[in-house]
Amino acid sequence: MTFRAKHIWAGRLHAAFLATAAAILVANRGASAAEESPGLLDSLSLDPPEWSIGDVSFKLGGFGGFAAGTLFDVHQSGGPAYPAYNHKNSSAEARTNVRAQRIFDTGLIVGAGADFLLYHDKFSGDQYDSDFVEKLFFFFQTGFGRIEIGEQDGAGYTLGLSGPITNEEVTLENRNISLFRDPTTGEDFGQVFQSVTAVQSTSNFAKAVYISPRLFGLQAGVSFTPNMVRSPLPFTGNPTNDPGQQQNIWEIAANYTTYVSDVAVGFSAALAEGSLKNGTNGGDDLYDWSAGAQAAYTLGEVKLSAGAGYRETNAYGFDPAQAFGHGGTHSTHVSTTAEWGSWIAGLEYSWSEARGTPNLDVTGFQASGGYRLNQNLQLTGGWQWYDYRRNSGVFYNGSPKIDMNAAFLVLTYEL
Repeated sequence: MTFRAKHIWAGRLHAAFLATAAAILVANRGASAAEESPGLLDSLSLDPPEWSIGDVSFKLGGFGGFAAGTLFDVHQSGGPAYPAYNHKNSSAEARTNVRAQRIFDTGLIVGAGADFLLYHDKFSGDQYDSDFVEKLFFFFQTGFGRIEIGEQDGAGYTLGLSGPITNEEVTLENRNISLFRDPTTGEDFGQVFQSVTAVQSTSNFAKAVYISPRLFGLQAGVSFTPNMVRSPLPFTGNPTNDPGQQQNIWEIAANYTTYVSDVAVGFSAALAEGSLKNGTNGGDDLYDWSAGAQAAYTLGEVKLSAGAGYRETNAYGFDPAQAFGHGGTHSTHVSTTAEWGSWIAGLEYSWSEARGTPNLDVTGFQASGGYRLNQNLQLTGGWQWYDYRRNSGVFYNGSPKIDMNAAFLVLTYEL
């Protein structure tokens, strides 16, 4: 190993150590403060607000409502056109949701739900193009399953497994906050590619979804998306006439969980297929499939989890509007976590390849650890590394390859 390589890796390990040490120190300080003043953290420990109007009950923020703030220290390699780029920065986002439902004497549950992205910046957002309205749907629940109609995830994403993570904000799998930027534009460099290893081609486009009850460990689902349109109801809105649009997208998915001795295991699989309209040269009908597995085992007071997800599609960069007869994208995510008491630690690895113009190869690694201050607050620190390579053209640094790493500290509050 060269002196330069040793220096780079030493810097990365030092950054990771600083982030992890900061997380431990702040968490221990918070725990001590809580012991000295029990009301401090207790006052921030809240259950989702619930209320009723007649026979209709409402719940706010109990299905993923949260706020998160991140501090990070980044190094990005240089090239002929731009020197090495080091910067310290921060990012934050906040979202909430509301559910309303009525339970009838027959056991039928009828309701509606909405998810909102209240705040985000250049480094943060969501997989729904960072729209203010993330989801807006109606649902019907019976003993025979659940039906959802409107802006909602498809069956493949709902039932997909892709491995455990320590924190949903800064992760290699469907991250909400990115740590890297293009210094020439000031924009998020992570927009080049994002790994999502569960079928997600239909995003939150208006659709109808059916999810069965779980019987003997098996749960199945199917969804239909008539057009790539975000609308409260299927077959409404105005489909675009842009080339490459898909229509009549069907998804089928299944999820199976069981125990093998003392090990809890789960498997998932999904397939989506669409029909191309307004085709261009090389365009094709969409296909998108994924498979995942996860296992958990309790050893004394420690819960060990491991899992992986794999996804393959003919859509370049997972964009269903770029489904081609030749080329496509595949992505793999592998992860493991260990939990004991209020602590959690984890490792993640991802590798993705987008075949097209250009061919893009992305490898990532993350090590992180977190401490839960109460049922709502978690502090997570760690280190993330990415390597990007392309077969034609160059990145902002004037090179066909670039690597970047960052130490980060995340504070999340979730209802």
